[in-house]
Amino acid sequence: MLIEICSKERALQCAAQDRAAVISIVSADEEDIEFPAGTDVLHLRFNDLVQEYDAEGFPYGRPLPEQEDVAGLKEFTDRLSCEKLIVHCWEGTSRSAAVAAAIYEYRGCRDTLITRQRFAPNPLVYELACRELGIRRGNLRYMQGPGNTLIKG
Repeated sequence: MLIEICSKERALQCAAQDRAAVISIVSADEEDIEFPAGTDVLHLRFNDLVQEYDAEGFPYGRPLPEQEDVAGLKEFTDRLSCEKLIVHCWEGTSRSAAVAAAIYEYRGCRDTLITRQRFAPNPLVYELACRELGIRRGNLRYMQGPGNTLIKG
């Protein structure tokens, strides 16, 4: 299976063109994104935070991601029967990268993992996703390979 990490914009384009399943990640206060009818979609809603306070000690004022925010990820992943999975968040860099990396590792690193953006997984989201999938947390070190593929480093 091809697992593509991408932005919201690209996810909408790909879902319209490809026959793919989608994990759609939006912030806690955003509305779910609508995809074409018949698209298998898991909607997740949580903020892209790792800690409650910024470097200067000011609160972000938004809740941190929690375990319940990734509920359903294992069930969705286990029933995938498609050739392509799109995992998106706003930019396709942090939350989606964390969830996609956890799924990639859960599935035994036998899929192709690609991104067109910078790969900077949110470590808290990755930990929560690994816990939901029942796997040990990995080291999140990947290298960019040919054709925007990511290779576990």
